[in-house]
Amino acid sequence: MRKFLTSLSSTLLLILWSASANAGSIGISGMVMEIDGSGSETVENANKNTGGSSSETVTVGSIFLESEQNNGWVLGFDWIPGSAEFVNQSKTQTNVTSAAGATESKTQKVSGDIENHVTIYVEKDVYNGLYLKVGGQSVDIVSTENIGTGSTYPDDTIYGYTVGAGYRYDLDNMFIKFEYVYQDYETISLEATNTNNSVEGDIDAHTGKISIGYKF
Repeated sequence: MRKFLTSLSSTLLLILWSASANAGSIGISGMVMEIDGSGSETVENANKNTGGSSSETVTVGSIFLESEQNNGWVLGFDWIPGSAEFVNQSKTQTNVTSAAGATESKTQKVSGDIENHVTIYVEKDVYNGLYLKVGGQSVDIVSTENIGTGSTYPDDTIYGYTVGAGYRYDLDNMFIKFEYVYQDYETISLEATNTNNSVEGDIDAHTGKISIGYKF
């Protein structure tokens, strides 16, 4: 529901902005994302197991809508419709299993996907096609882990921000954009559905992106 409301509000904002726009555009993007993640698990609300970190490089595509103003500002809405694995790591570690300090070795497979990534952003041309970009985003986190402690974790939706810069080249009623953005997301905090365990995690991403748009 939160995801739906976020997408709906973003679309309505773009429509309202477009009412006073000089031009609108639609297009597609291809991007390479280097996603860095880290996390740890707390057992029985008492003992935190050693966390791990992972870095994954994924290639995804997106669809975007933009509204261009006469003063050089652009408001955009970008949606990645598919999913991509952002972490997949297995290791055997010694876990603390009780408040008394008892331990046992377990194989922990931490894995998860990102789905339905939505970004609403603004861009400002600063010099001959060079622009700066800032925005907010939401993404669904789909938990696919196999935790040795027996924990099962639900999916979640998290939010974050994006900042970056790029270059836009106009071709009559079309344009091409090249950009780099940094994306940081809020801390993932989940309670297990079948134990008293919990996890915390953090992800961020560096993204290179190529976009092709059509102006109307």
